[in-house]
Amino acid sequence: METLILQVEGMSCTGCEQRINKVLRRVEGVRGVVADHICGRVEIRVGPELTDRGVLAERIEGAGYRVVEEVPR
Repeated sequence: METLILQVEGMSCTGCEQRINKVLRRVEGVRGVVADHICGRVEIRVGPELTDRGVLAERIEGAGYRVVEEVPR
């Protein structure tokens, strides 16, 4: 399992966190999501069956937020 951290703009409340959690948990291969609107980060645990990381940014942006960058661990 791998953990990705994305810097995300536009989250302003816990409702935003819940929305991102909901859309990402629908992606096959996503094992866990922790969104933090205060830090503007989303931590995503993914399994090997997730072959296209780009889908994560697409889903976040489709929910109305902007992925700025992947944060190195």
